[in-house]
Amino acid sequence: MRLLVYNIAYGTGSPRNTLQLLAGAARYVRTPERYFRAITHLVRHFRPDVAGFLETDNGSFRTGGTSQVAVLSDLLQSSGNGGFYTKYAPQSYLAKLPYCRHQTNALLVRNAVAGREWRDFMPCGAKRLILGREYNGVEILLVHLALTAAVRRKQLDYLAQLVQPGKKMIICGDFNTFGGYRELLHFLRKTKLKSANKIHQATYPARNPTKELDYILYSPQLELKNFQIKRFPGSDHLPLLADFAINDAT
Repeated sequence: MRLLVYNIAYGTGSPRNTLQLLAGAARYVRTPERYFRAITHLVRHFRPDVAGFLETDNGSFRTGGTSQVAVLSDLLQSSGNGGFYTKYAPQSYLAKLPYCRHQTNALLVRNAVAGREWRDFMPCGAKRLILGREYNGVEILLVHLALTAAVRRKQLDYLAQLVQPGKKMIICGDFNTFGGYRELLHFLRKTKLKSANKIHQATYPARNPTKELDYILYSPQLELKNFQIKRFPGSDHLPLLADFAINDAT
């Protein structure tokens, strides 16, 4: 199973520095097509079996009404979830704002070959959406955690309750661990999950990465065959690619 995890930043590209970020602020109002087009080319090249996309636009004015989730779903020939609901708490004011209500995540499976799919919401934080999908007996969860450390700890405590001992599981996404990998140590000890990024390679910002914010965490019942972080400036985050061996013996 090949898994791609990528925060695509709504297709707004990757600024080289703060000055370029400020100069390109208009991209967050109306995004040039070239950035998202480059991302779709990358997805075609990687050919993932499962793909988790963070910060996707489901058809706001920013993308001219084009749903990035629908484009990516068609690309993978997937009926996967995401894009039908905001990544924010359903009753929050953010879920009602013009741009924010179109901001979501997507967990997609190539050719729609998958088991059950589901969604849940963490009990705290602005970004609460959890997307779940089963693929060949592996339960995969996609999350985007809070910007504040205290809220992230509560969200991780909630996620730990969803990890079933002895079950093949992957929890992946943008964890926003600005305090570093040590933020996850208690969570990893409790759940027995392991990070695919064994050398803690930084994933953000894409042009000159200094922080490890994005993760693929997997249960010991799975065998990691390969892991890569690709240097690609399609977003302010770098894409993560992991290959797992899946068989009945693990």
